[in-house]
Amino acid sequence: MKQKTPQTLVKLGKYDSPLEVAVRNFSEQLEHISFGLGNTVKYVMFKEAEEPYLLMVSQQKDRLVTPPGYNLILTVTSYLGVRNQEIAQQFSKQTGIPLDVNTPKQLKKQFAMMNLTFSAFEKNPIEAIAILRPSKINK
Repeated sequence: MKQKTPQTLVKLGKYDSPLEVAVRNFSEQLEHISFGLGNTVKYVMFKEAEEPYLLMVSQQKDRLVTPPGYNLILTVTSYLGVRNQEIAQQFSKQTGIPLDVNTPKQLKKQFAMMNLTFSAFEKNPIEAIAILRPSKINK
């Protein structure tokens, strides 16, 4: 039996409003998380399905645009590259965020770690998200 390997799609975009506004328009509920740098707003969701996927989207709090022309990063990880593309397109359409900035190869390599994260979510999705949520101490 062939071992399935997760694949991560990295899409970049420019969004001038707070990320909180956009995620409300997405058909799936995203959880606010505090993982990573404190100057970044991040949301995540893991969809348990026949073809499960992990979606994470982040934006700098100041919404400054980087020299390559983006201020928002979306990653979608699943076992199928086609599934990742479908979810990214759905997110873009429902939120109104164009994900049309060319993704540098270095950034794609950097986010390859999401393949490992996907396994943790797949095994224990509730616990994985709970670990990433902001703690009550930080509020």
